[in-house]
Amino acid sequence: MSSIAAKRLGLIVSAVLAIGWSGTVLAAKVDNEAAVVAKLYKDFAWQAIASQDLFGDDLSHQNKSTLEKYFAPALADLLVKDAVCQVKSQGICKLDFDLLFDSQDPRVTDLEVTTTSPGRVSVVYKDPVDDKTTRIDFEVARVAGRWRIMDVVYRRPDKMSLKQVLTRN
Repeated sequence: MSSIAAKRLGLIVSAVLAIGWSGTVLAAKVDNEAAVVAKLYKDFAWQAIASQDLFGDDLSHQNKSTLEKYFAPALADLLVKDAVCQVKSQGICKLDFDLLFDSQDPRVTDLEVTTTSPGRVSVVYKDPVDDKTTRIDFEVARVAGRWRIMDVVYRRPDKMSLKQVLTRN
């Protein structure tokens, strides 16, 4: 084998190994607990920058099949029930804040999504006006082989969770 052919073969083998290795790393990175929470914010964080429905319905008014892309079925059911209640009553039912930002009027900068422990993902962001940092914890688990959000815990003094808000009387 000529030295040019050997060099080309070496480059091809190196490229294949590098692509295969990086593909494995990317797949592992995407398939962790934080991926479902990051996707949720990617798809619906626009609520913090747009006061009108420029991008469609907000998260709390999505249909069940859309919600089940992010949430476990039981939590998706609770969100749908609250949305139906809001439409019927034309007012607030149980959920009276933006569930992604624990706020009625979210303002957000420096948003970070990280896995903090097995089954727990944290979202931390700052309010650009008062520089206050907020942390929200997401409890996630595998449902039918995919990561789904089981509950959202707001770091208020009462540590109220989304499930508690949606099931209270």
